[in-house]
Amino acid sequence: MARTDRTDPGIAEEANFGRLGNLWAGELSVPLVKLPGILLLALSVVSVRAADLPPINVKASGMMLPGKMIWADLYTKNPAGEVQFYTGLFGWKAATVQRPSGATYIVLSADDVPVAGVIMRDAPKGDTGQGRWINYLTVADVDKTVTAATALGGQVVHPARLLASRGTQALLTDSQGSLIGVLHSSTGDPDDLEPGMGTWAWAHLSARDPAAAAQFYHAVFGDEVAPDIRDGQVTSAYLLSSQGFVRASIGPIPNRPEAKPEWLGFVRVANLDDAIAKATSLGAHVLLQPKSTEPQSRLAILADPADVAIGLVELTNPTALDKQK
Repeated sequence: MARTDRTDPGIAEEANFGRLGNLWAGELSVPLVKLPGILLLALSVVSVRAADLPPINVKASGMMLPGKMIWADLYTKNPAGEVQFYTGLFGWKAATVQRPSGATYIVLSADDVPVAGVIMRDAPKGDTGQGRWINYLTVADVDKTVTAATALGGQVVHPARLLASRGTQALLTDSQGSLIGVLHSSTGDPDDLEPGMGTWAWAHLSARDPAAAAQFYHAVFGDEVAPDIRDGQVTSAYLLSSQGFVRASIGPIPNRPEAKPEWLGFVRVANLDDAIAKATSLGAHVLLQPKSTEPQSRLAILADPADVAIGLVELTNPTALDKQK
């Protein structure tokens, strides 16, 4: 049974927000072939008890898909501003959950499908960063995952805690310092479906040592690791897969002093150019200009008005989103 504590979920003060605005200015190779519905949540916004957080699925799915990313939280000093930006950009709807401490947790939904949460969290003293997205990987046992991660150089940022409706979750850093959440959903995991518009469609980890990072996620989460050799060339990029689906990619961080290991999530949009135009009109700026990474995909990376990095991806051939053979 997972350990529990009574503290409110959130990033520990020691977890540096950091500035993400300059981390993604270099070229980024993000493979987007044969994607499942990463972070696609098959549920609707529901009322929840003040002492809890919403479930991943309103109706239990009966599935466990270890290694899949099933949720994301945005930790920010300006929840109202961030919610205004993301609802304006993606058409997400916002619903507020009141916490016992008086704090609020905001659920963001795409077409009644919750995709993320927003949490108010002050940055550590002296840090100028405004916030960051944290992705959550599903695991069969949070305690065992925490033990395995720390044995291989990871660190605990928030220990495991049980939230009855949500499940058991913890917040870690991997062996190179990238923040990652782990979650055992009390209602099972969302099915592997084609990502809908406005839902998370991919994740990429920029690492100082991609090969070592790939081995960490293989050892801790059981992901299958494969070099990205689709172009017939040996590269320093890797793919992470589970249950036959490619889940994420790992590549080297940009060669610049301020760069550091980070996960980045990508949201699916219908038209990348239109989405960028709307985002910039709402105060964002472009970090990586649109580029094609596969015949069926185009992506870009933005910094939102609070300088938090967010990826956008247009899938021009969604039928390519099938199982990895």
